[in-house]
Amino acid sequence: MKEIEITSVQNELVKFAVKLQNAKFRKKQKLIFVDGDKSIIGLVNDGVEFEYIFLKKDNPYINKVIAKEIIYVNDKILEKISSVVSPSSMVGIIKEPKILVDEFINFKKIALLDGIKDAGNLGTIIRSASAFSIDGILLINDCVDIYNPKTIRAAAQNMFKIPVAKVDLDFIKLLKKTHVLISTVVNSNNDFMDYNFPDKFIVAFGSEANGLSNEIVELSDEKITLFMDNEVESLNLAVCSSVVFALIKLNQRFILS
Repeated sequence: MKEIEITSVQNELVKFAVKLQNAKFRKKQKLIFVDGDKSIIGLVNDGVEFEYIFLKKDNPYINKVIAKEIIYVNDKILEKISSVVSPSSMVGIIKEPKILVDEFINFKKIALLDGIKDAGNLGTIIRSASAFSIDGILLINDCVDIYNPKTIRAAAQNMFKIPVAKVDLDFIKLLKKTHVLISTVVNSNNDFMDYNFPDKFIVAFGSEANGLSNEIVELSDEKITLFMDNEVESLNLAVCSSVVFALIKLNQRFILS
């Protein structure tokens, strides 16, 4: 572990950290930029190794951090490299985790997100999926960047507790050999409240603006609706998926009992 101190915002490592906020540059480097104290503290407590971590010398988590390089900085540098309005007390850079997509074949409970664009929604869905023991999340079509800093912050310490991967339609077709594809739609005669989930399934959610793509709806084995009271037309995507994940866990408890 290397320890260095930086005092200038013009330092090359500082410039590099700022550039990692650009999705295209970040993907090319195969690195993830993480800020927001909750996210960083979660990674530190989970024993995740950082490539670089920027923090002040008096940071209370200094003795728990595992990093190839610990970089001591001042408030001015933290303000420069942080992507949030109130600068984080720590900013970290980690390697992208290696997600083996073929492992999803062995998962029982999979969530599929189709064309979602909102980074905060994705992070909240990841958080809820982790809370209710969904095994993995797949993204299809033009979805938001998985490792967008806003997504990581919204996941609130859960970003790396559940595998998330982008796939194509051919992979969904492959999964359908072993899994039931359940599409969440606005209008159907089937209510999630009454649905008995099979042993292995994929539950699909579309974007708030466009819903599920035709290709996913046409491929689906079941079309289910979350019936609502008081003439409520729709729920926020993250709220809807969270309710469904909770129903899945409740349903499986009844089956086991």
